[in-house]
Amino acid sequence: MNRALLQKDSQTFRALLAGVPAHPLHMLVGEAGASHGSLASARPLSVTVPVVLVQAGVMLRDHEELDVVVTAVAQVGFTVDIDGECGFIDQVKHPSWWTDTARPAVGDRLRTVILDASRTPPRLSALSEDVRIAQSLRYNEPLIRTCPPPSAARRPVDWPTVEDQLGTPLPADYKRLIEVYGGGVFSGVLWLMEPGCTDEMYDSLAQTVERAAILADLWAAGEAKPAELEQDGVQLVPWGYSENGGEVLYWLVLPGVPPEDWPVILNEGRGPLWEFHPTSSCSRFLLEVCTGSTGSYYFSDLGDFVSPSEQGAFLPNAELLRQ
Repeated sequence: MNRALLQKDSQTFRALLAGVPAHPLHMLVGEAGASHGSLASARPLSVTVPVVLVQAGVMLRDHEELDVVVTAVAQVGFTVDIDGECGFIDQVKHPSWWTDTARPAVGDRLRTVILDASRTPPRLSALSEDVRIAQSLRYNEPLIRTCPPPSAARRPVDWPTVEDQLGTPLPADYKRLIEVYGGGVFSGVLWLMEPGCTDEMYDSLAQTVERAAILADLWAAGEAKPAELEQDGVQLVPWGYSENGGEVLYWLVLPGVPPEDWPVILNEGRGPLWEFHPTSSCSRFLLEVCTGSTGSYYFSDLGDFVSPSEQGAFLPNAELLRQ
């Protein structure tokens, strides 16, 4: 397994980070990873180091610039060893140590450079897991441009604890949305649930439990159950709610299927009908609603009662719920 090394000279990388392009980058995906090898230091420090992807099969050259997407971050010590099958090892320092650059998060795009291709594998191959994560994030940046997030800082989310409570990992695009936006309303009607919201109606953890009980009672009373939910081990995890009609949006959690491949399924608010979106994701569904390109019957008429300015807007829970 080859692992990408982007050797970071402090001055060079600082300049590159300062010039990160604002426009959407084409998705360059490939294999990357970091092995945690904290070296002795007089001042241990816990930081995040980005794991980046480059195009599958690309041949690396000195001073080559790459658009990269972060698909994972690792908590490490003062330095980190990055190594691979080809036998190279180097120490990489994160730029937040010597600049005011914010530490990266999954979904960040960076413009970076190969300073010494001889110290990296000459050719990289794609890791299927990282490719999947990178592809799932491709709708986040267009959504951020369409619906600018609030400038106020969001509270941090302890994702391992959240996922442990749910009993399943969550899609990377959703976690990125919560880190950027927090919970709140897109386009005046579509509420993005978040874990730990003070109002249980919009708390994804509370709603997972509540909606499971409600649906179980309805099905026990004779309401038709969608065929997609008949498979053993299927789980519904809610992530969105319509203020207009009461529709609830879920991920259809399928056994053995990675979170990034979960389809979206919608249950109408005042009836037994369901709407299945097999190729959608949370971020894609939101983007299509906000741009008026959705194929969902329940959000296709937003233009009739939502103004153009509202359709491209996001209101955070902190404002709506006065948290």
